[in-house]
Amino acid sequence: MTNTPTEEREVETGDAGTPVPAQRGGDAATTEADPIPFWQRPLVERFLVPLVLPIAVVVGLVAYVLNISRLFLSGHGHIPIIVGSIITVMILLGASLLSAAAPRMRQSAITLVSAAFILSIMSGGWLVLGHSQPEKTGPTTLPATLKTKQTIQVTAAPGGRLAFSPNQLPAKTGLATIVVTVAGAGHTFDMRDPSTLFASLSLDAAGAKKDGVAFFAQAGKYESFCAIPGHEAQGMRGTITVTGATTTLTAALTAAGNPPTAAG
Repeated sequence: MTNTPTEEREVETGDAGTPVPAQRGGDAATTEADPIPFWQRPLVERFLVPLVLPIAVVVGLVAYVLNISRLFLSGHGHIPIIVGSIITVMILLGASLLSAAAPRMRQSAITLVSAAFILSIMSGGWLVLGHSQPEKTGPTTLPATLKTKQTIQVTAAPGGRLAFSPNQLPAKTGLATIVVTVAGAGHTFDMRDPSTLFASLSLDAAGAKKDGVAFFAQAGKYESFCAIPGHEAQGMRGTITVTGATTTLTAALTAAGNPPTAAG
């Protein structure tokens, strides 16, 4: 019977006598360490992240709030309420869906969905930027220094009475200077129709005269009154009856000898 030669395998023993299989291939294999992500490096994680992260969060919040406000300002009437309701529902629905799907989604997918939502809000804000900017409007009141071709004289509180005298006055369309003689202090002179662009007069010094300029665009009756509570109800009111052709503010300014841009 012939013995078949067998290959003898070398067995190394460790420090504790535990047999350790000899590694084949001659040189021992070395395992390369996985690269450390940039944000997890010791110096970056200790010094750079605490500095950059708060700044990034603040900048992101400011940008988000600005774009949300642009979406609200772009609408008029009930539109901002509708937009706000839609955004609120989207936030709640998106948060619920992400919360339910989070166990089955990778972290990268969750981050991508969140970034897409924020990006859509910001994109909407930039798209409506032109609509949210206030449009140029005309003047709200006229300066008392404007030239006019007609003057209306009124006395406030004559003899201590709560009245304007006279309380029925005529005028023509265009610009008119209203001069109020203050017989009794503690009153105001206002025009009810804002289209007159008349600045409220504070009648706070007895014996003084206060004046302002009113614009009457078309014929009709324009009411004047004292804005102190209770004074109008007790008789401190009047009516200016205007006649003439309808005009514009620019035409009225020019007709009275003012530059077209004098109203501001």
